[in-house]
Amino acid sequence: METWRSCATCGVENDLDDDLCIICADERQYLPPGGQRWTTSAERAAEGCRIEIEELEPDLYGLTAHPKADIGQTALLVRSPAGNLLWDVPGYLDEDATAAVRDLGGVAAIMASHPHMYGAQLEWARTFGATVWISEKDRRWVRREGPELRTWNQPFEVLPGIQASQPGGHFPGSAVALWSAGAEGRGVLLSGDTIAAVPAEGWVTFMRSYPNQIPLSAAVVDRVAGAATALAFDRLYDNFRGVVPMDANAAVRRSAQRFVSWVSGEHDADT
Repeated sequence: METWRSCATCGVENDLDDDLCIICADERQYLPPGGQRWTTSAERAAEGCRIEIEELEPDLYGLTAHPKADIGQTALLVRSPAGNLLWDVPGYLDEDATAAVRDLGGVAAIMASHPHMYGAQLEWARTFGATVWISEKDRRWVRREGPELRTWNQPFEVLPGIQASQPGGHFPGSAVALWSAGAEGRGVLLSGDTIAAVPAEGWVTFMRSYPNQIPLSAAVVDRVAGAATALAFDRLYDNFRGVVPMDANAAVRRSAQRFVSWVSGEHDADT
């Protein structure tokens, strides 16, 4: 069996000679106190790691590693008659998770919304015979290579009824996926960190870095929101269990308008 390691902080698999995880060393992420640490799936298993699978709505499942084996994301598995999409990827996989996902129809395609979500993407791909789709703009962040990886740069149907596109923002290639059959046919947007739900019901936000709280410019937020709201969806799921359950397209639009008005200085008198 091929040996590989992963970053103990972000969970992204790595078989290169990196001293540091370049994903965590970037300003959008962070190295933990004490510096870089690497781990393996065997070490994760010894820690009692498992993948918890939860049905979020018909044909949509959340996959979360416990204890945390990545940044803490909840990956999304979309079931379709043509095969299943794994959107954003756990940093761990074991036999129990493999069996459970096989019972749900396996995985035909894998896509991360951005490099923080690469997780153990190649391991998942090889287990299920899936293709991994990598944004061409973010290709340099891949740290484990294989023939299962393919690049993309234009909107396309990753599987029938699931359209992927790249509004950018958080990363140049930051992506979203529109699942047309979701929300009882009203459409679901899988937004990753491209657009994130916030605690206030019916609102979202847009950031270059969430942990380090680095904002995006007004122009970029306007562009990202414009690209997203051109799609037909009523519900939104981000990658940290954030949900806008209804009227999500309008929520993205009004949230972008609010964000732009603040960062452009319209409300400076109120500060």
